[in-house]
Amino acid sequence: MSHYADTFNHLIEFYKNIQQTSSIQGLILSEFVQIIIALCGVLPASSAAIGSGMLYGIWKGFILSAVATLIGAFISFYLSRSIFRLHIEKMLKRSVRMKKLDHLLHLEGWKLVCLLRISPIMPFALTSYALGLTSISLRSYLIGTLASLPALLGYVVMGHIANTEISSLQTQHIASIKHLLLAVAFIGTGILVWHLGKIMNKIFKLPASPKQN
Repeated sequence: MSHYADTFNHLIEFYKNIQQTSSIQGLILSEFVQIIIALCGVLPASSAAIGSGMLYGIWKGFILSAVATLIGAFISFYLSRSIFRLHIEKMLKRSVRMKKLDHLLHLEGWKLVCLLRISPIMPFALTSYALGLTSISLRSYLIGTLASLPALLGYVVMGHIANTEISSLQTQHIASIKHLLLAVAFIGTGILVWHLGKIMNKIFKLPASPKQN
């Protein structure tokens, strides 16, 4: 936790330094940092959104965060799919259950991606790479990833509020946004667990390996 706190503090200092640069250079630097965070997971994606809200305000900050997050998500998915998917396909041939699981994940498509993005059960970057290993289509992946944007907007708003003069009312607004995001995440996690339970129930009814002729 202390490592993340220190890194987050460095990120906030970085955003403050950006304010002293030219607007174009600042935009490019901010966008680059947010893409790296979405790509590598060195910090939660929410931290970059908070910094963007502090620096650029609500709507400009949200647009920049959304674009950077989607670019990072796309690159992560593409790298995982292009580098490791062939190895996964070879493994699938040796297991009926794994092959069926991959097929069911493909059928669930954007709905499963949507639930994974709403739930905090897996970090954003790790989820991107994990989904790249499946047969879920790029189109379904990107559509499902859009589900992460409302929460992103919430964090941008929190950053914008935190950057203004703090009052008891503003503190209450931040707390309200946190509670709303936690409630949505809790509900999303519950639905995700129930959904994955149904998928795994179908998998365990199958034999572990293909029948030999």
